[in-house]
Amino acid sequence: MRIGSQLRTLSASPTLRRFLAEPLLHFAVLALAIFLANSAWREAHDGRRIVVTAADAEGLVRKYQTQFGVAPTPAQVKALVQAHIEEEALFREGLALGLDKGDEIVRRRVAQKAEFLQQDLSVPPEPSEAALKAYYDAHHAAYAAEDRMAFRHLFFSPDLDGEAAARQRAESALARLAGDPEALVTGDPFPDISPSALSGVSEAVRVFGDSELPRKLGAAPVGRWVGPFRSGYGWHLVLVRSRQAGGVRPFTTVREQVRADALRDAQNRANARSMAKVLSRYVIVRDDEGDAMGARR
Repeated sequence: MRIGSQLRTLSASPTLRRFLAEPLLHFAVLALAIFLANSAWREAHDGRRIVVTAADAEGLVRKYQTQFGVAPTPAQVKALVQAHIEEEALFREGLALGLDKGDEIVRRRVAQKAEFLQQDLSVPPEPSEAALKAYYDAHHAAYAAEDRMAFRHLFFSPDLDGEAAARQRAESALARLAGDPEALVTGDPFPDISPSALSGVSEAVRVFGDSELPRKLGAAPVGRWVGPFRSGYGWHLVLVRSRQAGGVRPFTTVREQVRADALRDAQNRANARSMAKVLSRYVIVRDDEGDAMGARR
C-alpha cells in the first residue's frame, strides 16, 4: 500500500508531469525506437551474417536420411552444417560478383524451382465413377490392346562383315526360305525371345529398339518369311506364325489406369491454369514475331 501511494504521489508531482511532457524526451524515445528497429533490420538483412537455425539443421538431417536411409552421426551432422555454411557463403559471394547474371544453367535451375513451387499446389478431387466412365468413353483408343504375335526371326549382324554384306546374307536367306518357310537356314547368334510367346509391337520395341523391325512386324503376313528389316542391332528376317487381334479392353479391366490418367490430366490442367495466372502478371512483348513472319515469307 505504501509503494502504491508513493507512486500516486510521484505521478501527481508537477515536476514529473513537466518532464514527461518535455518534447526533448519524446524525441529521445523516438530516436531510440528507430535505432533499435534499424539495428534489428540490419541484423536480419546483414549479408555477412549467416544464421543456421535448429530447423536448418533438422532439414539437413532429413535430407541425409532420405538419401542414405540412415540417420547421420553427430560428426556427420557437424560436417553437414559446415558444408551448408560454406555453400551459403560461396553463394553470396557469387551473387556479389554477379555470377548469376547471364548463366543459362542458373537461369534454368531458378525457373525449375519456381515452376515446382507453382505446380501441384492442389490435389484434384477423386473422380466419380460416372466421370471415370465418361473419360474412358472419350479416350477409347488409349485403352485398346494391341495385336499380339508369335513369331521367329533370323538375325544377320553387320559387326561380322559390314552393313552391306549382312543385308546381302539376309536377302540370300530370304530367297532360300521363299519356297520352304521351314527350311534349315541359320543366321547369327541373337539373345532371342521365345518363338511361341505372344508379343506385341511395344514388346518388340523393347527387344529390338525403336526401329524398322517392330514397325514392319505389326503388318507382316502370317506364315511367310519377310524382310530384311533393320533393327538397332542389324538385319532380320521375320516369320509370323500366328496373330491374335487386339481390341478395346472393357472398362472394368482398365479402371485403375483410367483413374490414373484422369487424375494426371486434371493435374496438368490445374498446372496450366497456375502458369497462366503467373503469366498474367507480366506484359509479354514479342519483338521476334515480325522477324519470324518475315522469315516465313
